[in-house]
Amino acid sequence: MVQPIKIAIAAAGLALIASGAGYAYWASRGHTPLLAWQDASIVARGKVLYSEQCASCHGAKGEGQAAAGIAAGPGPLAPPHDGTGHTSEHPDFALIQLTKSGEAGVTCLPLDEKAMPKFEEALSDRQVLDVLSYIKSTWPEEVVAQQEKVNLLYQSHNEAMWNLLDLKRSQ
Repeated sequence: MVQPIKIAIAAAGLALIASGAGYAYWASRGHTPLLAWQDASIVARGKVLYSEQCASCHGAKGEGQAAAGIAAGPGPLAPPHDGTGHTSEHPDFALIQLTKSGEAGVTCLPLDEKAMPKFEEALSDRQVLDVLSYIKSTWPEEVVAQQEKVNLLYQSHNEAMWNLLDLKRSQ
């Protein structure tokens, strides 16, 4: 009876070591972020666009419709984007998809089209990235760090998104 327990403990230890090594490998690879939340000029452009396109529902500071005291529209309340909501739980590519079309490959349900407009016709890809970069720039450091871990898991998706966007990496 002791032998199977020792084998199980050894296997669990090996699995833990392997998963730690795997995470260290992926973390060391780094990634090219889609959102330039540390670039002051991009964040400034995004802030203007956010004020024009998003603040009326999500609040001037991204606090969300309920916290901002904004009257509810036809659909669910607009969530906060200031780091207190769930926005930061999504990888960059999914935030872009949600903003442009209301749908993302990693979410269960599309956004309510009566509540959240689709911005694929109203904003260029560059403008979508600028707005989302501004939003990310408002998050606390620990929230950004956690979302960057999510981005590491979806690095191939983020890279594919670069190829789909109508812009160049150098912009």
